[in-house]
Amino acid sequence: MRNRSDLFGKIDGLTLALYLFLLIFGWVNIYATVNADIEGFSWNWANQAGRQLIFIGLGSLLGFLLLLSDARIYEVIAIPVYIATIILLISVLLFGVEVGGQKNWLAIGSMRIQPSEFVKLGTIMIIARILSKKNVILKKWKYRWLPFLYISLPMFLILLQPDTGSALVFIAFIFVLHREGLPGYFIYTGIGTLIISILALALKMKTVILIILFFSLVAFLIDRSKKRIKFHDFIRNPIILFSTIAIAYSQLVNIILPLLAPHHQIRIKLLFGQLEDKSAIGYQTAQSLIAIGSGGLLGKGYMKGTQTKLNFVPEQTTDYIFCTVGEEWGFLGSTIVLSSFAMLIGRIIILSERQKDSFARIFGYGIASILFIHFIVNIGMTLGLVPVIGIPLPFFSYGGSSLLAFTVMLFIFLRMDASRWETL
Repeated sequence: MRNRSDLFGKIDGLTLALYLFLLIFGWVNIYATVNADIEGFSWNWANQAGRQLIFIGLGSLLGFLLLLSDARIYEVIAIPVYIATIILLISVLLFGVEVGGQKNWLAIGSMRIQPSEFVKLGTIMIIARILSKKNVILKKWKYRWLPFLYISLPMFLILLQPDTGSALVFIAFIFVLHREGLPGYFIYTGIGTLIISILALALKMKTVILIILFFSLVAFLIDRSKKRIKFHDFIRNPIILFSTIAIAYSQLVNIILPLLAPHHQIRIKLLFGQLEDKSAIGYQTAQSLIAIGSGGLLGKGYMKGTQTKLNFVPEQTTDYIFCTVGEEWGFLGSTIVLSSFAMLIGRIIILSERQKDSFARIFGYGIASILFIHFIVNIGMTLGLVPVIGIPLPFFSYGGSSLLAFTVMLFIFLRMDASRWETL
């Protein structure tokens, strides 16, 4: 292989610029949240802003070292990395530190790490290794079980902590599998299940059944108009089977809901307006909406957010960091942040499609999918559009484990992308 002295000239500048912007702007907002009651500038390495800067420095060092590595090594070490992260998850269940009712932290001296963040990297690597084999055809069931198993194992271990939010993130891999040949009906089934779940929770059961029957009839008439089926074949049409399953599932949703943990039930009921209580669990989202709404077009100004200064929003440096953006930077600042995330995810997908190596392509799609789920769910939580399940905004929220894990993922991909330019 030729000399790689010009390696850094091949690193995708747009991706790197978006990463740095989100990293720096995220820290600026963390500082504003932590030091909201301080006039001027104050430095404290012990608070969250100080510690986050240390994590940023460590992440930058790791990123630099990853850019100097051999891009071919990551496919080789995929299995050991996956096994190591699974061992960490098991260790959490045995020796973990419980915080907020969840045992999802490992204490190493004075430091704590969250293995559920790093297992995302291990899972992306192992899935990329499996799917990059030439004889894997996801249209056949015999090739689907192994990827499903590797994805389900960390999900199961994380649910035991219990950390429902981090477990649900692994649903993102359905997009990766679909890109590599998994039939579309898996995604359509998932979307249909989500829609029926929402309808069953938000509406009366009779209304849900009527909606399902109406759309089933419309689907049948469309098929009949295209002469695919005759009217007397209505009973034997698959639409009948699907509508029957949909009605049965809608009944099941309200049976499952009481079996969930009480705080999960409350969050779901608050989301669909079945509870008016804005205290306790619903307090976070209520205050989040007030903070974002009060920002207006241009915001109240940096370090001038009243909701932030008075510490009305719990977890504002982590799960609810977007509140600070909305209040202090307004609609314009919020749009810039949202656009930056959308551009980063889109850029990773574009670069993934350009990869000559299938492992690199699948790895890139894995990162984009995980980022997409984190982005949609976190922003949805702050806006009251999805239940509160507690996952951070990548590169933006406070947290060493999340920042380091996503930084490692991104810089490994940047190194793989740079290798496209290397010739034998």
